[in-house]
Amino acid sequence: MLASPASTTRPLIVERIGRAALVVAVLTLGGCSVSNSEDHSQAPRTFSVLADCLFRGTADHQGESLSVDEAHRLAANPFGISIRHLHSLDAAAAHELAACRGFLHFAALETLTPVAAAELAAHAEDLRLDRLKTLSADTARALAGHAGAIHFNGLRSIDIATAEALADHEGLLALNGLEAPDEGVILALARHRGHLCLNGVESLSPAAAAALAARRGKASLHGLSSLTYQSLLCLLRHGDRPGIDLPEWIPTGRSGEIGPWPAAGKGKDEPLPRPLPTLSTLASTAD
Repeated sequence: MLASPASTTRPLIVERIGRAALVVAVLTLGGCSVSNSEDHSQAPRTFSVLADCLFRGTADHQGESLSVDEAHRLAANPFGISIRHLHSLDAAAAHELAACRGFLHFAALETLTPVAAAELAAHAEDLRLDRLKTLSADTARALAGHAGAIHFNGLRSIDIATAEALADHEGLLALNGLEAPDEGVILALARHRGHLCLNGVESLSPAAAAALAARRGKASLHGLSSLTYQSLLCLLRHGDRPGIDLPEWIPTGRSGEIGPWPAAGKGKDEPLPRPLPTLSTLASTAD
């Protein structure tokens, strides 16, 4: 049955009332209220950023540059900041943005210096850097202390030193842009203790599969398009661990699918057929 207009709009109204109450509380108790602001010329801008939360959860920044004052005003938004066209970020502005209590989304930032990264590491919520084209080991090391989730889904490749630095991060780490990373990169990332998202990886060597399966944290590998028998056995060897999220075409190993596979596929470094044969299929082909 279709919901009535009243029932669909009521949650939205309640949400906006809640945001309004939070804005009032921030303006009343926070250090950015109009009456207590040290710079009264900036107070109306601060108020407009906060008031905007009533209708949009995030504060949007459209400019290609970001001053320290503007970063300070944006950071007052308790829901998050979306910075759409900024291509570079200096340490002073990063320091101000890190005070934001919501997420930080950089939609166009392609480079990040280690100094600016060290400032962003103080931010505690979701940090999205999906447009970074390269990531140095020094920058990765500076970001490793970040307490929240970090997304690097625009990276197509990283070196082993960068992977080793990222492995020290303990929150969710998303590197879904990596499609064919070197085995050494996977082995380094396997030291990561949080949720590791590698949904762009298309295949795994047995060593890489074993390293990921032995992790204490969860790993997501929804993009696997081919897998050898040896790699599959390595993935399923540690069934008592939190586990690995695999595509639906790969069996879980909990219902005996592995044993009856044709012996010709065992022990050879050849991709398994996709979709994998079921027990009934194998029985019919064996006749």
